Amino acid sequence: MKGPLGYGLSTSRAHWRLALILWLSLVLPAGMAVTALGPLTRLLDDSPFRGPLLQGWDSWAIFSWLSTRAAEWRGALLLVLLALAAGWLLQLFLTGGVLKVLSSDVRRPALARVIVGSVELFGVNAWATCRYLLSLAFWLGAVVGGGAWLLGKVAGKAAPPNSFWFEAREVWCLGAGLLAFFLVSLRFDLVRVVLARGEVSTARSAYRVAGARASGKRGRLLLLALSWTAVSLGLAALLTDVGVSLDPHTGAGVAGLVLFRQAGLVVQAMTRIAFWGTLLRFDALRRDDLAPIPFGPRTYEPPAAVPYAEA
Repeated sequence: MKGPLGYGLSTSRAHWRLALILWLSLVLPAGMAVTALGPLTRLLDDSPFRGPLLQGWDSWAIFSWLSTRAAEWRGALLLVLLALAAGWLLQLFLTGGVLKVLSSDVRRPALARVIVGSVELFGVNAWATCRYLLSLAFWLGAVVGGGAWLLGKVAGKAAPPNSFWFEAREVWCLGAGLLAFFLVSLRFDLVRVVLARGEVSTARSAYRVAGARASGKRGRLLLLALSWTAVSLGLAALLTDVGVSLDPHTGAGVAGLVLFRQAGLVVQAMTRIAFWGTLLRFDALRRDDLAPIPFGPRTYEPPAAVPYAEA
């Protein structure tokens, strides 16, 4: 029987078309952001800092360029933020359809099925997302932030910055913050899986079902998420190092670098499909474990005959 990583890799290979759809959902907002940054780069071409930047990274040149083009930079930054918001909404829209296709295990046609499934689940996924954001804000703000505030109060104002309590506060913020983020996000992912399977029709019911299936198995879920996060970060670091080592100096080299980076985004989208595949497998196993044991048909057995007592 395959392990979680092996099952996820086989799922990503079988549903590589879904990775291309996720890649498109990243490329379109990125194209909007690049379009917004176009006027700034044209201004950079006319500035005296073009030569140092083409020769290598120059932080002072970047700082001088930003400080002299503050108005243009603010306008471009607003458009970039709008592009990021549009990309987040597009991801929210497509996730339901992708999970629906993965749960049905039908490979073609991929794009049409993703769009139809996304339209069907968008409303309930939006409600689930609102609850996810509220839960995340509570755990990060009230629990993690409250604990950091208490540690700061215990340390006192006169404590040095490198004291035990300040270091404990930093460790608490990092460790508890990451733990809260992963656990709340994993439950939200299970909610979207339950909705994609069509088991319930409301976000509230999906959260109840997801909570029951995650109960007692949160350590396994956390290990699963950390494993795929490590794989994704490792791939990102490897692709970044290879991209930096290419160091193009011609137009063809720049085009090759762009193609290489886009191929890297497709590979990272496949890791996301692999994670969702293992999450679907986990949910299916937990559903079978928690299912009530069916009772077989009971046959009628007549009582044994009692002989009459002799007089």
